[in-house]
Amino acid sequence: MEFASKFLSETDKEKISLAVQLHTPIEIFSYTLPREKEVYIQEVLKYFLLKCHQEHMFDNLSFCLGELLTNSKKANTKRVYFLEQKLDINDEMQYQQGMISFKNDMLSNLAHYLELQKQEGLYIKLILQLSDDGIKIEIRNNSLLTKSEKKRILEKLRVAEKYEEPQQVVSLMVDQTEGAGLGIIIIILMLRKIGLSRDNYKVFCNESETVTQMLLPLNKEINEQMDSLYEAFIEGLKTIPVFEGVLENFAKAAQTATDDELVNIITKDISLASVLLKAAAAKGFSCSTITNALSVLGREEVVKLLSLENPIFRQIKKEEDVRNFWQHENDVALYAYNIAKNNPDHEVNLEEVYICALFHDIECLLLEVATDEQKDPVKKVADSYDNSGVLFELFLKDFGHSRGCYKLAQNWGLPETVAQVVRYHNNPSAAPAEIKNIVFAVYLADILQYYEQGKAEYYQINKDALDFFGIHSKGQLDFMLKELHPLLH
Repeated sequence: MEFASKFLSETDKEKISLAVQLHTPIEIFSYTLPREKEVYIQEVLKYFLLKCHQEHMFDNLSFCLGELLTNSKKANTKRVYFLEQKLDINDEMQYQQGMISFKNDMLSNLAHYLELQKQEGLYIKLILQLSDDGIKIEIRNNSLLTKSEKKRILEKLRVAEKYEEPQQVVSLMVDQTEGAGLGIIIIILMLRKIGLSRDNYKVFCNESETVTQMLLPLNKEINEQMDSLYEAFIEGLKTIPVFEGVLENFAKAAQTATDDELVNIITKDISLASVLLKAAAAKGFSCSTITNALSVLGREEVVKLLSLENPIFRQIKKEEDVRNFWQHENDVALYAYNIAKNNPDHEVNLEEVYICALFHDIECLLLEVATDEQKDPVKKVADSYDNSGVLFELFLKDFGHSRGCYKLAQNWGLPETVAQVVRYHNNPSAAPAEIKNIVFAVYLADILQYYEQGKAEYYQINKDALDFFGIHSKGQLDFMLKELHPLLH
């Protein structure tokens, strides 16, 4: 799908791409939803679906989203109209009375009512979010549904079950009180056309908002194909890249360093840590800390493993962009370690937290410096599915990278705790309860790197993770970041 944009900036595109990569939500807020904002939202949806490789859904979802935004806007307008008319919107008789004149009065003086909406703080909010399971689209407004509105929605959903095509209902006049009333019916039929059902559409209220939600499973075929590409890449990883000078420096340090000092050196270098933990696993020792690996393998064996003579190492130069990517892994590990350390109520093995964080993007890191020889088998597999190059391009851009990193951790025989943390580090709320304390620390450490750079916003950070660490405001998060930041320098 070609992408043409009128309102979407390059900065917007970068933020959408990062949100897809990190599985963070994209939120768009408006009080009055002017036409320009509607067009902007459609462009965001289009680019978001493109980055999710789900562009085939756009035409149908575009209609659904436009209809739902209009409904939310109208619901807010209805509230201020009833207030001005001194009518109780929750009283059935007064509701019927107010709706007789609502449509005509609204259309004849829309600017007035939109201004009232803004004054009353009535908003419309769109949320888009990719997860491992699919795409969530939510439209929220802070006008709670009345009993009458809930009843009409249920009636329209029941009517939708009688039809197969939108064209079959265009001539119907289902509910003159609310207008033609066709929107929800056609939405269900539109979703059905892209293989979804009424179960993928939900309308509910929380304490302060009405939420309309569409849950869209991802293209399973694409996910399965991507898994095959990750497996091909992992199978071809016969060497581990290491920066020039690292092995020489380690050999020098090993001559006089204590065991604890060796552990510290290895733990801070993902290449050394990778070779050591992988070697331990190959000998039947599944270690989640360097201390444990050194203990079971012995100092002499470890020094031998981490030497220039070991053919598993492939030396690479410290090019700036590559070094920055690898530095991210170390920074996340240091943040995660200290986040966990400063929360003693959640008891964890701090060295294990550090290793989990260090490995959170392990497959992406290895892909960053992969040779053509390592990429060629992946391209062959990708071309067997789709010779357009799109699938291979998705692989290079780390689409679904959490699954790729998880598969690599399993292939190397790393402990299931490490593998599971890697798997859920972008989706912490879904993590098994027994590892949530580590996952939340790794997740927060990772997202803080982007937040600190202005690439992620406070609202995008997982609320469960924030709650877990007692963070309930942006000010509290900024204070945590202020305390952590000096550790990197």
